[in-house]
Amino acid sequence: MERRDILRESWGLREYQNSLVDYIISKLQGHEGVAVEAPTGSGKTITGLCAAVEFASSTKKKVLYLTRTNSQQEQVLKELRKINQNEMIKAVPLQGRHNLCPLYMEMEEGSDFSSDSLSRFCNSKKKRVREGDGDACRFYNQKVQAKSTQDVIFSEIPDAEKFLEYGITNTVCPYESLKVAASNADLVVAPYSYFLNNFIADRFLSRWGVAREDLVVVMDEAHNLPDLARELSSYEITMKNIELAEKESQEFGDSELSERFRATDYCEMLRNAILDLMEEHLEKRDEARIQFRDLVEYAAIGAKISMEDFWSYTSIFALFGEMITQKKDDMGKVPRSHVLSLSGKMLTWRESEDESFVAIVSNDDDGKVEAFCMEPRGILEPLRKSKTIHMSGTLEPFKIYREITGFSDLPARKMTNIFPEENRQILYFDDISTKYDEFTPEQALKLRDLISSIIEKVGRKTVVFFTSYNVMDRIIQIGFSFPFMAESRNTSQQDLMNLLGRFRKGDAPLLAVMGGRISEGINLPGEQLEVVVIAGIPYPRPDAKHKALFAYYESVHRNGWEYAVTFPVLVKMRQAIGRLIRSADDIGSAIILDRRASYFRPYIPEMMLSHDPVGDAEKFFEMRKNKEVG
Repeated sequence: MERRDILRESWGLREYQNSLVDYIISKLQGHEGVAVEAPTGSGKTITGLCAAVEFASSTKKKVLYLTRTNSQQEQVLKELRKINQNEMIKAVPLQGRHNLCPLYMEMEEGSDFSSDSLSRFCNSKKKRVREGDGDACRFYNQKVQAKSTQDVIFSEIPDAEKFLEYGITNTVCPYESLKVAASNADLVVAPYSYFLNNFIADRFLSRWGVAREDLVVVMDEAHNLPDLARELSSYEITMKNIELAEKESQEFGDSELSERFRATDYCEMLRNAILDLMEEHLEKRDEARIQFRDLVEYAAIGAKISMEDFWSYTSIFALFGEMITQKKDDMGKVPRSHVLSLSGKMLTWRESEDESFVAIVSNDDDGKVEAFCMEPRGILEPLRKSKTIHMSGTLEPFKIYREITGFSDLPARKMTNIFPEENRQILYFDDISTKYDEFTPEQALKLRDLISSIIEKVGRKTVVFFTSYNVMDRIIQIGFSFPFMAESRNTSQQDLMNLLGRFRKGDAPLLAVMGGRISEGINLPGEQLEVVVIAGIPYPRPDAKHKALFAYYESVHRNGWEYAVTFPVLVKMRQAIGRLIRSADDIGSAIILDRRASYFRPYIPEMMLSHDPVGDAEKFFEMRKNKEVG
C-alpha cells in the first residue's frame, strides 16, 4: 500500500473528505494556495492535515500548521496522535517561552514579560551553562538533546501543559527540547502569534533548516488572519507604560539624556504631551484620531526642545533601557526594561506615519495614544512565499477575503452542508433592535424577556451570544429568574475550560460574546447544545479605529461597508451559528433577535423571519422528535 493510501486509511477519511483532499492538492500544484470553507463538524482539521502532509511528502516540503488558541492546537494534536502508531509523521507542537519555561515560572510567576525579555533571559542562562555554570539553569542540560526526550515528543505529541509537567518532573527544559525536536520534524504545530512575527518566524525557520518556499502552511480558522495581523502590528503607549518607565528610571540612576534633561524628564514630557492631546482633541468624546506628528510636536513644544533633540533623546533613552536590561541580567533577573519598551514604541511611532496606520488618542487607562494598523497585507506578505491552505467555516465572500489578506491567486471551494438541512433551523425576529441609538431601557428589558422565554419555554441547552460584554452586562443587571453561567472578559484558559465543563454537565444556559473564545473552536455535540440565541447584530463599534478602517477600505476598494462591516459581522454570526451542528445526528435552532438580520439573508439564505420565535422553535423540536419516533 502506498504512503498516500496508508495516510488516508489511518485518518479514516470519508468520501467527501477524500474529494476535498484531492481538490486541495490539485490547486496547490499550480497556485500559491487554496481556500476551503467547510461547515462545522465536517472534519476540516483532518482534511487540511491530510492534504498538507500528502502534498508535502510528494514535493519534499515540510508542514506548518497554525492555530489561534490552545484548544484548537489540541484538536490538531489529537488528530495527529490517531496516526502516530504508524510512525509516518514526526510532529512537534510549539508554544512560546511563557508557557514552557519552568525556570521563569519559578522565579517570577505571574509577571508579564515580553517575548524579547524572556529570550534575553533564556539566552543569558544558556550561555552561562555552556560556560560551566550548571546552576544557572538546571533544566538546560544534556537531556534537552537526548534521544529519549525526542522519543517522548514524537511518540506522545504532548500538548504544552503536559510537556511542561514532563519537563519539571524530569528536570529538562520543555521549550528547548521541543526546539531541538522540531529540527528533525516533518510537521510543526504552532500558534499564529509565533509565526506572524516575521523576526521570530525567520529565526525559527533557520533552526528548522527550512526555507519559506519549502513549506506548506495550513491556517486553521483562517477568517482570523486579518485581525491577527492587525493586532500584531498595532501598539499603544499608555500612562501606565510611562509611569513604569519613570519608576524604573529612578531606580537605576535617572540617567542624563543631555545636560539638565534626565530620563524622568523624558517620561514627564510624554505624559504632558498625551494630556495636552486629550484636552485639545477629546472634549466630550472618549477618543479621537490625530496625526502621528502631533504627539512629537506636543512633546517637543512642551519641553521647549527641537524635533531633532526629541529623537536624539529618544535614542539615548533607548540606550539607557539597554543598560538596565544588562544590569537586571547581571542580578539574575529577567532582563526586562520598561524604559527600553517605551523607547522602542516611540522609535516605531516614527516609522508608522503612512497610509496603513492611524494614530488615536483616547482617555482609556487614564490616557493613551495608539497606532492602529489598518492594512494586514504587509505583515502577511511573507506567508505568500509558501504554499498555503486556508481552512475555515466562514470565509465567504471569498473575494473580500482575498483582497483583505492579499492572497489574490487563491482558488476557493465552499463545501455544501454535509448534514441534513432539516436538522437546523435559523430564525430572526424583527421586532427588536440592539442598534446603539435604539437600544433603550425598554428595548433592553424586551431583549431580556425574549431570552428568558426562549430558555424557559423551549427548554433546551442554550448559549446566548451577545454583541459585546457591555450589552451582556446590561442584560444581566436587569436579571434572570433562573441560574445561568457567563463568560467574562478576563477569563483564563483554565477557567474557561472549567466553565465549559460545568455547562456540558448541567442545564443552566451559558451567556457569551460573539467573537469571543466560546463562539469558535468549541465542540458541544448532541444535546450539549441545541439552541443558540444571537442577541443583536455584532456591528463594529463606530469608534475612531473603525471609522478610519471604513474610510481606508472605501478609498482602496470603493466599498468600505462590505469590507469593514459586512465581512466581520458575517464571520461572527456564522461562527456562533456554527456551534450548533457537529454531526449528522445533531439538531439545533439558531434565533437572531434583531430586525437588522434581514440584511444578511443573501449570505445566510436559510434564515427565516419569525413573528413567534419561541413557538417556532418549540414546533421545530417537536417535529424532529416525532420524526425520530416515527
